[in-house]
Amino acid sequence: MKSKILLMTMGDPNGVGPEICVRLLSRRIALPEGIIPVILGDAEVLRQAQELLRTKKTLVEIASLDSAEKVWPKGIPVYSAGVGFSEDVQPGKITKKAGAASIGWVHRAVELVQAKKACGIVTAPLCKEAVEMTVPGFQGHTEYIGEMCGDPQPVLALVHADWVVAHVSTHVSLREAVDRVQKVRIEKVGVLLQAFLRKYRGLKNARIGVAGLNPHAGEGGLFGREEIEQIIPAIKSMKKIGIDAQGPLPGDVVFPQMRAGLFDGVIAMYHDQGHVVTKTLFFDLGGKRKLGGVNTTLGLPVLRTSVDHGTGFDIAWQGKASEQSLKDALDLAAKLV
Repeated sequence: MKSKILLMTMGDPNGVGPEICVRLLSRRIALPEGIIPVILGDAEVLRQAQELLRTKKTLVEIASLDSAEKVWPKGIPVYSAGVGFSEDVQPGKITKKAGAASIGWVHRAVELVQAKKACGIVTAPLCKEAVEMTVPGFQGHTEYIGEMCGDPQPVLALVHADWVVAHVSTHVSLREAVDRVQKVRIEKVGVLLQAFLRKYRGLKNARIGVAGLNPHAGEGGLFGREEIEQIIPAIKSMKKIGIDAQGPLPGDVVFPQMRAGLFDGVIAMYHDQGHVVTKTLFFDLGGKRKLGGVNTTLGLPVLRTSVDHGTGFDIAWQGKASEQSLKDALDLAAKLV
């Protein structure tokens, strides 16, 4: 293909996804030459979002991706991808049809990238509870796309400019997260994080901080032995293959050190260890509600970036949602392409 199409899945119709997609692509945004964003979603829902936001750029429903180049940037190309949404928008409501449509667009987007019809995916938020009504056991975008690519445990990373955190586990219970702190998994995360930092920031020898699991990184075994039995052996193995991994360091130490510029990336042992500090630093939930940053999946043959927030059911369809995180995700995907 002459052009590089990035597919932007609309997310849950009852959430903020339609608003932020329309708001972002109605702006004048600078993208690398040849990059064309296409919304995968429901054209009628997007038109309703456009009316709500009073944006003027024309939404153009296309029958195939081949037509997108003729639409962008004067208009916004919208492709249903053969996935229908047959109910009215119900702001803030969890419905089976909204969940089915939102995951349907994701599924089709992955297939289109695998078929080389597009070069990557940028995902707006969906509701896990709504999707689970038709996809039993659904955990999230990361795991679902991983399953489609043959990797049921892909690596989730949070990216905010020079702040990068990769996770050993994500959408599992805290009990299971402890069990997943295994040497082989930690090594995999380290290898993928180093590769990402090389591609994203051009760092040949990235400095990677490794968080401990337990308070004070176990305090020499006083507060748990996971550091001694799993994390330290993983760090030693990473060093042998040329990865500058340092730790394990307490969670309340390693993140301030990265903020001070001592590390280029951090390996977090579980979801909240990495997410809480990242969102505390970079989310402004005050009057302007600026939510920056990106959630991306490492190590898959399908490039995928995402907003770093949820469906925003509490403010959905009120014209309040910020498109900044979606812009960050689109910019990162374009850069990685």
